[in-house]
Amino acid sequence: HDQYYYYYYYYYYCFYYYYFYYHHHHHHVYYYYFYYYCHYYYYFYHYYYYYYYYYYYYYYYYYYYYYYYYYFYYYFYYYYYYYYFYYYYYYYYYYYYYYNYYYYYYYYYYYYYYYYYYYYYTTTTTTTTTTIHSFYGIPWTTEQRKLLFQWMKTMGMTTYMYAPKDDAKHRAFWRDLYSVEEADNLTSLIEAATENNITLVYAISPGLDISFSSSKDVQCLKRKLEQVAAFGCRAFALLFDDIDPELSVSDKSAFQSSACAQVSITNEVYEHLGQPEFYFCPTEYCTSRAMPTLLTSGYLNTVGSKLLNDIHILWTGAKVISKRLTIAELEEVATVFRRPPTIWDNIHANDYDQRRLYLGAYDGRSTDIIPYLRGVLTNPNCEFEANYIPLHTLGQWSQSNQNAVKKDLIAENRLSPVISDIKLESECDFASDEDITNFDTKYQPKVALKNAIADWLVELNKARNPPKSVAVATTPCATTTAGALVPNMNLQPPVQAYNALATTNLPTTTVNPVDPSFLNPTSAVLVNSLVDPLSSPEGSPVHQQEFSDSDCENELKPEPMDCVPSAITDSINVLTNNGVLPKNGSTDSLMQVEAAPTTSSLVEEVKQTAMELKENNVLTEGDLELLISFFHLPFEYAAVPVQMLQDLYWLKTNSHYLAGSSSQSSTTATEWMEVSDRFLGTVARFQNVLHLLRRAANQAVGYYFYPYMWDMLGVLQTCAGFVRWLGLGHISSPTGVQVQGLYTWMTKAYRDEFLSGDQEPWCFQGGLQAEFQRMLPIATAHDLLYIRHPEVILKKCYSYRPYRAADEAVLYNICLRTCNDGMDGTQLFPAHPQIIGDKLIGAMVTLTPEHCFVAEDDEGLMGYVVAALDSKQLCQRRTIAWTPAMRDKYTKPELITGLTPTEELILGFHSDQPELPECVSTPFPSVLRLDVLSDRMEDRAVTKRLLACCLCALRAQGSTGAHVELSVGDKCMLEHYRLLGFNVVKHSDNGKTVYLGRFL
Repeated sequence: HDQYYYYYYYYYYCFYYYYFYYHHHHHHVYYYYFYYYCHYYYYFYHYYYYYYYYYYYYYYYYYYYYYYYYYFYYYFYYYYYYYYFYYYYYYYYYYYYYYNYYYYYYYYYYYYYYYYYYYYYTTTTTTTTTTIHSFYGIPWTTEQRKLLFQWMKTMGMTTYMYAPKDDAKHRAFWRDLYSVEEADNLTSLIEAATENNITLVYAISPGLDISFSSSKDVQCLKRKLEQVAAFGCRAFALLFDDIDPELSVSDKSAFQSSACAQVSITNEVYEHLGQPEFYFCPTEYCTSRAMPTLLTSGYLNTVGSKLLNDIHILWTGAKVISKRLTIAELEEVATVFRRPPTIWDNIHANDYDQRRLYLGAYDGRSTDIIPYLRGVLTNPNCEFEANYIPLHTLGQWSQSNQNAVKKDLIAENRLSPVISDIKLESECDFASDEDITNFDTKYQPKVALKNAIADWLVELNKARNPPKSVAVATTPCATTTAGALVPNMNLQPPVQAYNALATTNLPTTTVNPVDPSFLNPTSAVLVNSLVDPLSSPEGSPVHQQEFSDSDCENELKPEPMDCVPSAITDSINVLTNNGVLPKNGSTDSLMQVEAAPTTSSLVEEVKQTAMELKENNVLTEGDLELLISFFHLPFEYAAVPVQMLQDLYWLKTNSHYLAGSSSQSSTTATEWMEVSDRFLGTVARFQNVLHLLRRAANQAVGYYFYPYMWDMLGVLQTCAGFVRWLGLGHISSPTGVQVQGLYTWMTKAYRDEFLSGDQEPWCFQGGLQAEFQRMLPIATAHDLLYIRHPEVILKKCYSYRPYRAADEAVLYNICLRTCNDGMDGTQLFPAHPQIIGDKLIGAMVTLTPEHCFVAEDDEGLMGYVVAALDSKQLCQRRTIAWTPAMRDKYTKPELITGLTPTEELILGFHSDQPELPECVSTPFPSVLRLDVLSDRMEDRAVTKRLLACCLCALRAQGSTGAHVELSVGDKCMLEHYRLLGFNVVKHSDNGKTVYLGRFL
């Protein structure tokens, strides 16, 4: 009996301690355990006295009776108390249900969660929606973050995590305290967040070089966070992502593993700061990085078991960038973490590919996963203004399942006990089990996107200037650590990746070659966004940066509305059949005509459409839908660009029908022109959206979007130039226009791999622009389309089309104004201004006009590229037809010495022409010449895109290479062609001519 009271006192003490430590959340859990222990003690006591039966039978019987009565009385009292507590609690949350819907579901979910999971302790899984600023690139300004807080407040979001990878004092120089100016700015940022009911989480990434066993480093970390706490910050995060998990020699002697070291310092800092809201990002932050697997990872199991339970653990999903998140995956993560995860969502992050922007709606995450999470943090686009749609739709997603019922807990089509109790009290609330599912407002990405676009259109009409330049950190550059290799996929690797220029007036998109999984390297220019900007991009002088195109080409960078409908995807498989047209209408409605429309008339119609669009100076929701469709999501393209990819493939495959004379050819030619019209019309619409964005009141949007739209439009214009050339009917066989040995969107294995989400998106480098590029038949010349964006927003847009006979006079004029090593040569030929055109381009525009292209701006023609498919054949035809005509046109000079430039050219016509060397004509059978008016070329990419159009035409007809002939004195032109990918092949025997060539 005394023993019993001793145990009773002991467990009473345990209960008091347990209650004190875990507050009031788990007293009913304790009762379960207390009853269990009492019952166990009773069994043991009974068993003990059983052995005394032979000697103390009557005493034992009496004592057993007394003890049993006492125990029964106690058990009845406990049962009564538990019964009373249950109904008290039940009444409590029913009261909240009746008076406050939000609190009803909060307490309902709280009780429901513990009803099933009181065998181990976890904290409440209240789901929050959060923006996390943690990408590689120039951080946002303080003013942008304050505007973000206003957005978040209206969108129903709750938390902002400050964690930009390239902020010097967040990562590379985490030990350094903030200066007075930085402290003032950070304090104002925290105050602005508080005013908008946003919790600002200050995150720090010490993992690059911290010594976990060094008390000095630990004190530095505490001191840094104490300083931020003094600014008013009440939430913090320690991030150990994108670091080398190997411990130093000194740390290995103090800790068993990197997980132990990270958990130890995290728990210590958490306790030191008074247990605030706290987040932890593990080094293995997704399933693909868990070694060896998620469930058996020693690192993750150590983190889950030893990290204090109130600390949130960040998780990105199955991949660094996960196409979808499922309940099954989240349950496995919760098992390892001993708590629900907080999702760090990279679905809209674009810092791994400088050609991509993600404006699509939040998708791939069913609202059914909300009860299995503590929260969602979205890691957005680097470009601030690009995140309105992603944030808006995420806010709608988070509010579409606020009751947060775990569907897997309702088994065998039955209500849970708690829901059943609720149903007894309010019969009319849930008529059936199905009503519980339908009770939520389900999230529909298309609907959410339309809602977001309507609000974004209002935002675009608000006057807002681009941000000022961000101050550059004065601290020295940090040493970057080695990163993991790019995930291997058995597909052809991407061609040389795009590299953008760090500009002044436009936002820089240059980042270090990060491991495609966001590996750690800090960008070459570290910045501090908490320091006031130094200069404004608008109206102020800037330092121009010297550069050459070859510099960016030689650097290897790492790696919409409607998602692709299944009907469209399935239709791709049958597009290889000639005559099959992917269109919305029926072929029965197509008119039968005898002759196909001419390309020139088609071009005029498209130009007229473009002019009509340009007259409309108001952005509409349809314009924004088109914009978003070209910058959708990492694992799927929208319906509009997918239709364009199919159209481009179909146009190439069926272009040979334009050269036929049969009735089938006539019918297919009509269809061909309709599809071409659709393709070119969409290009014109996209160009118009760019024009309207440049004129929008919110100039910051144009500032951020222009580099991406400029790149996309340039690729589309190049494809449009190729399509216009196909319309001339020069293709007799579809073989030449098909891309050989390269995976394209029309390759089923490639397309399925892309859509599956099994690979990280950086495995498909270049985004939608690269998909269009790979459709062009210039597999070895894609460098012409990987171009850095201009330093300023250009006023002009350029288009490319095939040469027409009416263009001859303009081309001759351009040739005259560029013949003097790229400069004006008008003064050199006053008597015969056409003679230089006759010398350099006349034979090709007369004898082989089918391979000549022109570039146009708003004023008209401003450049050309003339070419011949077979240079040897051109030489023969020139000797037979062109040279005699020139001899008749220009009289041979009587003198041989002291000649003027004009007379020298005339004498050349009357002399024998040198033969083309075999070492040039064999590997580079085609010949070309390209000239543009430099005073009208705002965009340096014009020459590359114009050349790409010409090379597509040459390659489509079987050419394997092209060469140019230059005078050895044309130093500028030599450099110009070198930048276009041409290399010196041979000098002529007389030393006056140099031949340059490039393969196709």
